[in-house]
Amino acid sequence: MFHKSVILVWLALPALLAAQPATLPVQHPANHLFDRLGILHSGGPIHPEVRPFGRDDAVAFARWADTTAQNLSKLDRADLQYLYDDNNEWLLPADSLLLLRSRKPLFGRFFRTPANLFEVNTPAFRLRANPMLHFAAGRAQDDNALLFANQRGLEVRGDVDGRVFFYTSLVETQARFPNYVNRWIADYQAVPGAGFYKPYRSRAFDIRDGYDFNLASAHIGFQITKHVGLQLGHGRHFIGNGYRSLFLSDAGNLTYFLKLNTRVWRLHYQNLFLELSPISTAVPRPQNSILPKKYVAAHYLSLRVTPNLAVGFFEATVFNRSRQFELQYLNPVILYRSVEGMLGSPDNVLVGLDARWDVLRRVRLYGQLLIDEFYFSEVFKPGQSGWWGNKFGAQLGLKYVNAFGVDHLDVQVEFNAVRPYTYSSFDSLNSFTHYNQPLAHPLWANFREIIGIARYQPTPRWLLTGRLLYAKMGDDGLGENWGGNPLLGNAGREQEYGNTIGQGVSATTLLAGLDASWQWRHNLFWEARFLLRTKNSADAGRDLNTRWFTLGLRWNMWSGNLDF
Repeated sequence: MFHKSVILVWLALPALLAAQPATLPVQHPANHLFDRLGILHSGGPIHPEVRPFGRDDAVAFARWADTTAQNLSKLDRADLQYLYDDNNEWLLPADSLLLLRSRKPLFGRFFRTPANLFEVNTPAFRLRANPMLHFAAGRAQDDNALLFANQRGLEVRGDVDGRVFFYTSLVETQARFPNYVNRWIADYQAVPGAGFYKPYRSRAFDIRDGYDFNLASAHIGFQITKHVGLQLGHGRHFIGNGYRSLFLSDAGNLTYFLKLNTRVWRLHYQNLFLELSPISTAVPRPQNSILPKKYVAAHYLSLRVTPNLAVGFFEATVFNRSRQFELQYLNPVILYRSVEGMLGSPDNVLVGLDARWDVLRRVRLYGQLLIDEFYFSEVFKPGQSGWWGNKFGAQLGLKYVNAFGVDHLDVQVEFNAVRPYTYSSFDSLNSFTHYNQPLAHPLWANFREIIGIARYQPTPRWLLTGRLLYAKMGDDGLGENWGGNPLLGNAGREQEYGNTIGQGVSATTLLAGLDASWQWRHNLFWEARFLLRTKNSADAGRDLNTRWFTLGLRWNMWSGNLDF
């Protein structure tokens, strides 16, 4: 059993291991800083494709940039100071000049440093505790009720004896979403990025269609050797250099995971084992029954060929065994397709390649190729093209930092396309999904998408972000399966041949967003957000226009967006 294996590992390791540090959230702004500095200065001590990063990595990256980079601007220096402050437990005693301290700590105990409400620093025990808050409210077009987010929580991280590291956060949420998100929830019986949820109503604010849910993330970590670390917990993962990932992204619910990271020479090798649910709690099932389980075994190998060129290989298999983990997939260095053959199993195996290339100390070119299933003989079959079983996706992207010579103006352009029935399986339980949500791209499959993003930071406190997304997709008609929804499986496909991207009920979506934020204190932001989204469908009943604006306050919160 997966649970028993994890428990045995967890019990056996603490006496032998050193430490595996707490990680930065996948959506943390430090991730963009790593990209910027890595492109500008050709390198860095981390592989940016594999997130989340450890907080020790953040300080190591800042040190590398501080000592090797030339001609750092004032804004670059402010970025480095932010990384030092946000991860100050990894500063050495010799780094006292790098650590900012508050002039007047609150009651002598709180906010001794700008980044942390409360911290403990002893040779045997370190701890950081911070509140997590997000309050936002606004209005949407043709909607008389209030759009809002009310999130409160606590984040704690630390270590004991420099041997056992831990992280935990819990955020309670009440929210009311714009119309296109509500439609998504009704279609898929899940709240994007969340797990169990229930309706929320408020007489005071006349809210009848809100949602109430919690977000809980936690892990414990150890270091097996200097270069090999292990983590166990609940969290999010992201593999790739893009705004989206076709391999593994943070688009869906948190997952229960066991992760092994090996970093040596120019390699970063990650083994990831996930326990998932093929359905959400909102799906009808016998009363008081436990959700069914399925599992993912995945590995990803990144090779830094040169300081500015890297390539990677990804493989994952999805399987269900009546709550039993398939132990053969625990082999960390075998191709899962071989294991599938030895088992004679119908498991769903996906493979992929990715690459990034930094050129001219300004531009990063990147891409991914995902193959769910592919038969070359079907490509050139006389008179028959578009075989349903050729399931794959591709990504091409470009990041341009300090664009047009403007400091901290960063531009990104990205194209994604995924063929029908990708991420699906003959057995619908083996789809590459979790809790009725995607594990990879939020548009599932059967789409083409182009994204443009511009980020401009005129001062250390101000950040302006604009984004434009255009997607062409194919929806399913009533009782039909045209390959856009992996939850349906592919046994009930509509046709063997003639399958093309956008088939079914064709639709286009245009989304434009603009965010402005001002950092009042460390990780405490005032922000304004505007979003315009238009969906035009061949079925007029699915057309939907959305326009909303919100104002808010956000403190130590890095939640994902609703760009789909």
